[in-house]
Amino acid sequence: MGVNKCNYQIDFKQRRIQDEFWTPFQKLVKNVVVPYQQAVLEDKIEGVEKSGAIQNFRIAAGLAEGDFYGMVFQDSDVAKWLEAVAYSLELEPNTELEAYADEIIEIIGKAQQPDGYLNTYFTIKDPDRRWQNFQECHELYCAGHMIEAAVAYYEATGKKKFLTIVQSNFTAQQAKPGIGI
Repeated sequence: MGVNKCNYQIDFKQRRIQDEFWTPFQKLVKNVVVPYQQAVLEDKIEGVEKSGAIQNFRIAAGLAEGDFYGMVFQDSDVAKWLEAVAYSLELEPNTELEAYADEIIEIIGKAQQPDGYLNTYFTIKDPDRRWQNFQECHELYCAGHMIEAAVAYYEATGKKKFLTIVQSNFTAQQAKPGIGI
């Protein structure tokens, strides 16, 4: 048996899954999960463990004062939320949600270091240890989630700002000896 190769790209903006199984999950994510996670990332829900994720970006950007909070991979929570926002916007435009995502992307851009480096843990807590421990420090893990989110956001909105940010971070990775991908 031969392998069939697909040489075309599927435009997800022209495709919709509408059935009894998936449609309720899509609505749940759009109407409940994305807004709830936004509130969690902003530390606005009583009784839920503090996230600190968005606040870390504000601190790294010089927009707030404080110490890094959370795990070394905390940035990935913001990236995964932005990716979910992008897919939600693909299903149904939401100008308010998009404007809020644009604000967060603006903060992420301000948190980026002059050489393109982007990771709030090392920017705030341990700047001299950048690119030192790939096994445990999740810099590439967080960068990967940021790339996925930026591509999804560009596909959903056509806006390139987030792509430019992650491209600069990738360039910073390439400049570090031993990281070249």
